[in-house]
Amino acid sequence: MRYILFSAFLLVTLLIYSCSPEKNFRQDPFNLTATIGSDPLTLNPMLSEDSYSGIIISHIYEGLLRRNPETLALEGLLAESWNISKDFLTFTFRLRSDVVFSDGVRLTSRDVVFSFQKIMDPAVPNPHLKVYYDNVKTIYAPDERTVVFTLKKPYFKSLEMLGGFEIIPEHIFSQVKNFVTDEHSIAKPVGSGPYILSEWKTGRRIVLERNEKYWGKKPDIRQIQYRIIKNESVALQALKKQEIDTLNLRPFQYARQTSAPKFQKNFERHKYLAQVYRYIGYNLRREPFGDVRVRRAMAYALPLEEIRKSIFWDLAEPITGGFFLHSPQYNRSLQPIPYDPEKARTLLREAGFKDSNNDGILDRNGKEFRFELLIPSSVMEYEQMAAVMRESLLRQGIDMEIRKLEFQVLIEKVNKRDFEALVLGWSTPVESDPYQLWHSSQLEKGHNFTGFTTSELDALIEAARGEPVEEKRNAMFRRIHEILYENQPYTFLFSPYNLVAVHKRFENVVVYPGGLDQDRWIINPDF
Repeated sequence: MRYILFSAFLLVTLLIYSCSPEKNFRQDPFNLTATIGSDPLTLNPMLSEDSYSGIIISHIYEGLLRRNPETLALEGLLAESWNISKDFLTFTFRLRSDVVFSDGVRLTSRDVVFSFQKIMDPAVPNPHLKVYYDNVKTIYAPDERTVVFTLKKPYFKSLEMLGGFEIIPEHIFSQVKNFVTDEHSIAKPVGSGPYILSEWKTGRRIVLERNEKYWGKKPDIRQIQYRIIKNESVALQALKKQEIDTLNLRPFQYARQTSAPKFQKNFERHKYLAQVYRYIGYNLRREPFGDVRVRRAMAYALPLEEIRKSIFWDLAEPITGGFFLHSPQYNRSLQPIPYDPEKARTLLREAGFKDSNNDGILDRNGKEFRFELLIPSSVMEYEQMAAVMRESLLRQGIDMEIRKLEFQVLIEKVNKRDFEALVLGWSTPVESDPYQLWHSSQLEKGHNFTGFTTSELDALIEAARGEPVEEKRNAMFRRIHEILYENQPYTFLFSPYNLVAVHKRFENVVVYPGGLDQDRWIINPDF
């Protein structure tokens, strides 16, 4: 529904951390063991902005609507029906009557109103979420099953966003002293979803049990264990030993380590384009990245096609901007910036750089071109990519230091704007709204952490949000794409493929346009 930060970003979905197996959850054939890359930062859906938190939260909490994975159309979840006024300013949702939270308390319109109010509470630090709802003028509940939103002006994603936020229980969260740090936000979540949290051993595992009070069709999988495994080779060995059931493979693992008949006897591999993109982001507040000529030179100086083929094994698609590659928002008239060292040198000379003391490093105004690149730790491809980048930039007279950080530490630096350059990724919704990432209102506390803004960009983002005609709106998005391409606050890298291995005892594992839907998997206990 919204942009979510990815570490190596779920690099093709999830990354992996370390621990030794303790309890054999596979003793019960109706359990599933998977991996995630780190402990979640929070289990409070009103605060979550990272992929690891989102994975766990998605099993526990639900919204009014969801996207059907087959059709990508919005369909009812907690809402059984909805109505939109002709002026697109009033949205009325009718709730199901049979929904209860995992503690048995019935979910009503009061919970929806309360959840929305917590999103918008100034004391709740979630600017990345508030930006999607600041257009709401009123919300009220005329009865226990009806919720009405009125808007200040039309917004093209109103239905998706109003129907998309997770509903938390008022009877619990209205009693807590600190909404951000209370144990229900961290380790005792109570939702209406198909699973409940039964165990969380920090740095080791998270276990979800099927919610037997669940109002909908219960999934076949009774228990999901997410082991936190740091080393990707250890994770693959655990998969091959059938100690885990599914793993998001690295490109090298997919291309070279899981193609043998012995592996494929027990596992099925799935490949599909992820709704994710990778990028190098620059802090325009730090010199010399405030100079567009320098940022464009960086793009020309990096052998990205060589990196895509040799390090990512051709299992990623080159991109020129941040909209989903298969979306009509994406500007297909733009071509990836080619590797052109001479063009890079020309741009740097135009920007005033030269090697004044013949030490091999360019300088400008007495300051040498040296900077630090932050990358998520324990991601082999990122380390390899950074090494190639460093070597290539040194040939241009640029000294890049590589610094590996745990994902949580890296995000803290991002939020404090304490970085020069970094490698990260974003999810790309079916329809993207770039407000969260690029509007000037998000410079200080939002996700516009590069500091890039222009008046035209602001005006286009604002106009596109209220444009009801899809083609007119998409034309604006394609111009936004072009502005970012021209100014390169990000060096846009690739959109990766999801490379997922799943044990063959799980059936009905189908790749839909929206990806895999684990809740639809059926277990063959006799496999």
